[in-house]
Amino acid sequence: MNKVRPVKEGWSHEARSLFKSFEIAGRDQGWWDHEGPIVAAVSGGIDSMALLWLLCFRWRGKVIAAHLEHGFRKETALRDAVFVEGICREWNIECHIEHRDIPSLKGRGETLEEAGRRERYAFLDRVASSRGASFIATGHNADDQAETVFLNLLRGTGIRGLRGIPRTREGIVRPVIDLSREQLQGLLLEIPVPWVEDETNLETRYFRNKIRHVIFPLLSTEGNRRFADHLISLSSEAYEIESSREELSKSLACWCRRHQPLALRSWDTGLLRRMDDQTLQSIMAYEGRDLGLAPLSRSKTSRLLELIRRGEGRWRFQWERDLEVCGSRGSVSLVERSLFSSPGPCGESFPLKGERGSFSWGAWYFEWNISQGGCPFLGERACRVPLNGVDVIEVEVAGSAGEPGTSRAGIPWWAERVWPEVRTSGTVWVPFSCPLCPARRQSSVNVGPSLELRARIGGSGLKGEIQDGI
Repeated sequence: MNKVRPVKEGWSHEARSLFKSFEIAGRDQGWWDHEGPIVAAVSGGIDSMALLWLLCFRWRGKVIAAHLEHGFRKETALRDAVFVEGICREWNIECHIEHRDIPSLKGRGETLEEAGRRERYAFLDRVASSRGASFIATGHNADDQAETVFLNLLRGTGIRGLRGIPRTREGIVRPVIDLSREQLQGLLLEIPVPWVEDETNLETRYFRNKIRHVIFPLLSTEGNRRFADHLISLSSEAYEIESSREELSKSLACWCRRHQPLALRSWDTGLLRRMDDQTLQSIMAYEGRDLGLAPLSRSKTSRLLELIRRGEGRWRFQWERDLEVCGSRGSVSLVERSLFSSPGPCGESFPLKGERGSFSWGAWYFEWNISQGGCPFLGERACRVPLNGVDVIEVEVAGSAGEPGTSRAGIPWWAERVWPEVRTSGTVWVPFSCPLCPARRQSSVNVGPSLELRARIGGSGLKGEIQDGI
């Protein structure tokens, strides 16, 4: 247990109001009634110390403190680590401290702030994973929110950027996001609880610090003293609008999707073209976020929408690095460029030994077995053909069978080099494509041995897939 510190009686009105806001945030963010531990990111400053105290003494669950020393400030950074460790010992809180030399870990094109953020969240993830914690709590407050919204406006943003710092994101929660730094400091003074000051927070050579100490005071004095409050209100409104739009985009994206082997994601062109530009843009943006892709600029988004509106025909659009959006025969698919820019697998023969077996060809995985009787048929994911004494299955590239630049019906142009055509017992079967034989299922029953063959991508079946009668 970590609730051992005596708590004072007779709280001020401000403190009681703060406690209520803290509980409301916990219920809204989904962690208040959580039975597992929460990892708290603790730097030792005002925000994180208030967060740690609130979690420890105003919440019933177990709290685990995590402190990352970034290697920026040498002696004072080590002082902060010792301070956090001492507080956790006094409050009987489990504490994890790690030292990292962020300047030496900075990637190409990264700022020190970006590298520090990346390493900090990676550290918090490691602690949460090792201790079985579903939530990570950070001390972002209302002042941070206002500064973030303002910074996004300067850089150029839409409704999504006006939301500022998300209240929750993939297990990261922000219990004090609605409380100002002044309120949190007032709580620490009332308890009382000490904190440490990071001297770099006062250096205006960092642009966020300049916003905090120079630009905001100027705008509040000479413009509107409630300027920051209005930014926070704008953030809340944008959050509600974007949340509704996100749910709608998710539903429409799922409706427009179609199954396409080898594609990371694929959509029906006809359905996409029914959408107005704003809705179509929201769908593409949602799909990008869902797949963890870099967001598209406005100009690139406009170009993608133009290509989708064009309808039929072959076209390509680079989303990022080696990922491209390709238009082909009524579908729009996100694929890896290597599918159509690199040589595909060569034709191969696979012997039928025993009663059942499996083999791989490129990204495709096949399973076969020999059975008695049954109606011959050619399906999308499976087929059954008379064995007729054949002891081998031949697989070659389906796209190579036609003239250059053409492919079998149902095969997108970007997959021509990697799509299989299976030949056995005098029958040709192209998985997930229109069959070459005029009849999908023959009415006569084969009385002799039959070969049953199933195809899928990457060695794992689709969840809930139908195997066409087998």
